[in-house]
Parts: sequence; C-alpha cells; structure tokens
Amino acid sequence: MSRILVIDDEPDVVQTLSHSLGRRGYVVETALTGEDGLVKARSGRFDVALLDINLPGIDGMQVLEQIKTVSCDTEVIMITGYGSIETAVDSLKKGAYDYIQKPIPIEKIALAIEKALERRQLAETVALYEISKAVFSTMEMDDLLKIVSDLAMKVLRADDATIMLFDEDKKLYVAFSHGLSERVKEETRLALGERIAGWVAMSRQSVILIDGLSDDTRFKEIKGREAIKSSMVIPLIKNNDVLGILAVNRMLIEENFSKIDLYKSNIIASLASLAIDNASLYRNLSSTVEELRRTLVELSTAQQQLSQSAKLAALGKLVADMAHEVNNPLMIISGTAQLSLMEEINNPMLENNLQTIFVESRRAKDIVQRLLKFSKPSKGVFTEVDINASLECIACLVENQFRLKNIIIRRNYGADLPRITVEDKQMQEVYMNLFNNACDAMENGGTITLTTSHDDGHIRIAFEDTGGGMSDEVKASILNPFFTTKEHGTGLGLPMCLSIVKTHSGEMDIQSQAGKGTTVIIRIPLKRQAEQ
Repeated sequence: MSRILVIDDEPDVVQTLSHSLGRRGYVVETALTGEDGLVKARSGRFDVALLDINLPGIDGMQVLEQIKTVSCDTEVIMITGYGSIETAVDSLKKGAYDYIQKPIPIEKIALAIEKALERRQLAETVALYEISKAVFSTMEMDDLLKIVSDLAMKVLRADDATIMLFDEDKKLYVAFSHGLSERVKEETRLALGERIAGWVAMSRQSVILIDGLSDDTRFKEIKGREAIKSSMVIPLIKNNDVLGILAVNRMLIEENFSKIDLYKSNIIASLASLAIDNASLYRNLSSTVEELRRTLVELSTAQQQLSQSAKLAALGKLVADMAHEVNNPLMIISGTAQLSLMEEINNPMLENNLQTIFVESRRAKDIVQRLLKFSKPSKGVFTEVDINASLECIACLVENQFRLKNIIIRRNYGADLPRITVEDKQMQEVYMNLFNNACDAMENGGTITLTTSHDDGHIRIAFEDTGGGMSDEVKASILNPFFTTKEHGTGLGLPMCLSIVKTHSGEMDIQSQAGKGTTVIIRIPLKRQAEQ
C-alpha cells in the first residue's frame, strides 16, 4: 500500500487531498508547515510527497532538497497557485518529479501520483538489475561478501550489515561485518537454533525486529545490542540448502524496517545466495587444481629420486589413491555446474561463470587422468621389438593428416638395428606425443626428420623439426609439470614422455634454439636393467 505525504499550509487543500486520496486506497499523512513535513519525512517512508512551494518558514524548494537528501527514492510533486516557468524548471532540476498548478483537479493529481509510482517501481527494478550485476562481478569470496554487504546497506538504508556462513563444524561464523569488532567476529560461533541468527537459519524464515528485541516474544530472553533500533535477518538459501544468514540493522535511522524493505532484502539474499554458492564452487575448484599442482610437483621430485620399479609402483598407488580423493569433489563441482546450466538462466554473467566452472572442472579431471598415466609404472608386457617398425607404425598413422598441414615426414632409419626390449604401447605413446608437438611447432608447414641409430649399447631415436624452436627460458622449463606454451595445453605431455623413457632406464634430451627448430633425442638401452 503506497504512502503519500501532503505538505501544504492551506488546511482545506490538505483535507481535500487527504480525503480523496484515502478513498483511492493510499495511506496519507499531512503537514501544514515545511518543518513538520521534514520531521515526518525523516521518521517514515513515503512513496510520493505532494509539496506546496510557498510555505511559511522553510519554503518548498528547501523542503524538496532536504527530502531528496533524506529519502532520495521518494518522488516529489510540487504544487502551487503562484508559480512560474522558472520556478517549475528550478524544482525539476532539484529532483521534483512533476509540477502542478492550483486549483488541482483530483483526477489530475491522482494520475500524476500513479505515474510517479510507476517511475519509482521502474527505478527499483533498474536498481535490482544493477545489484545483480555487481553481485556477479566477482568469483572471489571476500570481495563478494563486501559487495553484498555494501549493497544491502545502500538499498535498505541500513547502518550495519553482517553475513554469517557455516564452518566445517556446521556452526555460523561471521564471514563479513561492517559493525562488529574483530574480537566479536573471532569469538562468534552459533549452532542451529542458537540466538536470532541460528533461529533464522534453522527455521528458514526471515524476521523483522522492531525497537530492538523488545516487541518480539520469541527473542525476549536474548540480550541484543542496545544501539539497534530495527533489524532484519534473512536466510541465504540455494537449492534448499541454507548457506548462512544476512543481517542488517538501523541504529541512527529512527524509521523501522517495513515489509517492503523485507521484500527487497529477500531479493538481495536470493542473488547473494547464488553468487556465494558459485564463489564456493570456484574456490573448491581452484583449491583442487592447486592441490593437483602441488601433488604433481612432489611426484616429479620423487620420480627423480626413485628409479626402481618397485618404488615407482608404490608411488603410483599413492597417486591413484589421491586421484580418487580428488575425483569426488570434481564430480560434485562438474555435476552441480552442469545441472545449473540445464536450468533457465536469465543472467548472461551467471551463465558464463557456471560455464567456466564446468569447463575448468572437466579440465581438472583430464589432468587427473594424465597424472595417473604420468605417475604409474608400466604394467604392460616388455617384448623385443623392431624399433624402426614401431616408429613407422605411428608415422604412417599421422602422415596423411600432416600432409594437409604441409608437413613432410622424412625417414632416416638405421639399417640392421638390433631388436630392443620395451613396452611397445607406452613407447608408441611417446612417439605420438613427439610427432604432435613437432606438428604444433610448424603452423605454416615444415619437415620432421626421424632418425634411428645404434649408439654404444643404446638405440638412439631423434625427432627433428623445422619449427620456431624455443628460447633458453622456455627450454629450461619445458619438462616441468604443468608448464605449457599452448593456450589449452595441460603441460603434462613431455613430462609423461620423460617418465615413460625413464621407466625403460632411458634418457631424453631436448636441443632447441629460437628460430632454428627443435630436436628431441631418446636413448634406450638394448637390455632392460633388472628390476630391484
């Protein structure tokens, strides 16, 4: 129900407007002076003010300026019997919505009020849109909580805002607050049902508290902050799960929160819940990826120290166990993002954020799979193979595709090479990876020269390309896990190749210069070292 404030020094005009507008369903309050009108404007919320320009004491233009300062969203319609064009223009410049001259036909004033209310509603819609843009502008939890708190205080005209979330023990803690001291933030931990915040989280019901806690029998035993005049506490709910609560307080503003304020706060809470849930998913995903990175670095270090196959097998089991632990939260993150994307989403930024979460979770899962290949020792069968025939199998497989990219494969196979004991499928995976790397290095075409030879008890295999080569800085890091020069690469291809070659007691060396191509040399002993 819309509230109208009539400020006019003519009692007959005030009475007529109060009676006529009251019959149309408006709640009307009146004032005969500018001073009295400002007192009422400060103590209550009004949708529209009808304001006479010529008032005793403070004139209408001064009252207009102060009303827009106290409540900028109140639409003001100026009324006068002695106005001029200059006065009308001046009042509109200072924030008035309309200007009407007396005598005022009630139908005309009613129409002006309806249009003013429509403008106010449109302004609120635009404000909520701006809120949604701001809320979804970041995926960082700390920044998000500050944005939500600031917006809640601005939109709801509050002096203080606090957001509480659940910790690992399912207790509410202060995640962000404008008004609470650091000591209170650190010490506050509330179980479900405990105090007002816990009650709201448990009941999932929003509450408005008037004049502190004195008028609400549910919380009469709770001692509240004496400075608080009015409060609202709203649950943050996403997919039927309570994430926490949003609490806003008025301490300096005398006016109590209204049902309209509660409606606005519920909209803000809904948007905040979506954003907080997204930020939590993003944080979990980032944590998972970072854990993968740390684990892989540890594994890489361990591999350099452990060449014995039995120890590598134990290491592989450790990695497999870790991968299963990581896979569970990845499935939850990916599944939640996918389900959310299946719903109708009217916010492009939210949809883009969810798509990013889904794509990155799939990428993290791919890293887990590559990590397993990278870490575990071969469980295949080691057999004697003709290295030239094994290489030719992969060269024939990729040759036609490479020709389409103007890439030629030259063979320089050594004659009468001794057979070599290897796990052929894993070595062919190394060859495929090196072929693809060489192809990627030659976007405009080129030549890959494949050379094999017998070298001091070893078989030597060289992949030489005519691509752009690598700088010394890139070459120094190219075998590090997760280092990649490709936009969508995982940085595990070459480290995986090195791991397989070492499993065969071999060596891999990379020779490259910027602008002069790259040569990867593999040396595998003719006889596999006995397992220890």
